[in-house]
Amino acid sequence: MRLTFAVSMAAALVLTAAGSCDSGKPQTQAPPEISTVASPSEGATPVTPPPGASQSRGTGASPAAPSWPTPEDCLSYNPANLTKQYAAGIYQIMDGSRIVLRLHGGPGDTVGEQGLALARRYKRHCFIGRGNSREEKGEYIFDYWRDGSGNTPSIPDENCSGYNRNNLTVEDMGSGHGWRVKDHDHVLQLFDNESDARNGKLVLAKYSRICFIDQGYDGLDRDPISYFP
Repeated sequence: MRLTFAVSMAAALVLTAAGSCDSGKPQTQAPPEISTVASPSEGATPVTPPPGASQSRGTGASPAAPSWPTPEDCLSYNPANLTKQYAAGIYQIMDGSRIVLRLHGGPGDTVGEQGLALARRYKRHCFIGRGNSREEKGEYIFDYWRDGSGNTPSIPDENCSGYNRNNLTVEDMGSGHGWRVKDHDHVLQLFDNESDARNGKLVLAKYSRICFIDQGYDGLDRDPISYFP
């Protein structure tokens, strides 16, 4: 009996001590609530810019404007291989069998020498509006020249005029008459459409003097040849 009572008392003491130890532990608290709202850089679906859009951010940068008409319509040639031919009122400046330039005049005119000297200064003869379908097609074709050859032969009887390249405007002439680029009242060139006119302004804005040869020809198929000294 005594042994049984002693065991019972020992067990009771152990349970009491255990209860005392548990009562001294800190109470576990529920974890604080965490916001599930993502920051702008987290969890956001990336936005893909449309094709051709600038990839820079926050700088206000925009794609650079082209410095020359795009695409260009140019004829490349070898300026060291040029010859002049004449027949039936037409001078042709040739690179082998390739026609670089056609001009109109009589046997004693200087227009052929003008064309040959001009072509020898460059390596490319370029055009705007060569594909237009107007009746007065030549009036809407604009010539310019690129890639200097390093040679600057004199052009006889040059006919040039100056203009303010910072004052150029593109103007719709209305009623299907096409467009033009001008400096105030000084009309520099006619164009078939607005795109051609803006490309023409891009070229004209690089210079401040424009020159012409073959101005004596009044046919509809060709306007005087323009170049920039």
